[in-house]
Amino acid sequence: MSSPSLQPSPEARTVHVSLEPHIAYTAANSPWGVRAWRWHILADGVRAGSISLRDGHSHVFTHLLGHVGFAVEAAFRGQGVAGQAVLALLPEITRLGLATAWITTTPDNVACQRALERIGCTLVEEVAIPPWYATYGKGERTKLRYRLAVDGERLPGT
Repeated sequence: MSSPSLQPSPEARTVHVSLEPHIAYTAANSPWGVRAWRWHILADGVRAGSISLRDGHSHVFTHLLGHVGFAVEAAFRGQGVAGQAVLALLPEITRLGLATAWITTTPDNVACQRALERIGCTLVEEVAIPPWYATYGKGERTKLRYRLAVDGERLPGT
């Protein structure tokens, strides 16, 4: 995990980011139907957003929703908060036994794409959203799949 590919860029180190546990879900009470956890993202001690980790292994989690999801408040965007929060989540991802964590975003979310690429995530592909998936009804048609190699290594061709 000390691999340089999993470090925020120097310009992203403008604030200190930490995670504060917020809620742990069982599969029965989870909005995603699987065990999951949510943390508050703190930037210099101030709540700056939230990040979730979902223990799902179906196509929905690996291609559409992702294992990790985050939201950063507008006042904290552009400061490297999202990337640092994902990196702070690595010990929890490792505890789940995931060698790869999948993170998805929409093609128009360029800020998210930049944040993921800065911390070493690899864009694997753009996938079609099936009509039965919730965001299809909101007009989304594709997702970008990013691979975060938890062991710090990138696989050729991924």
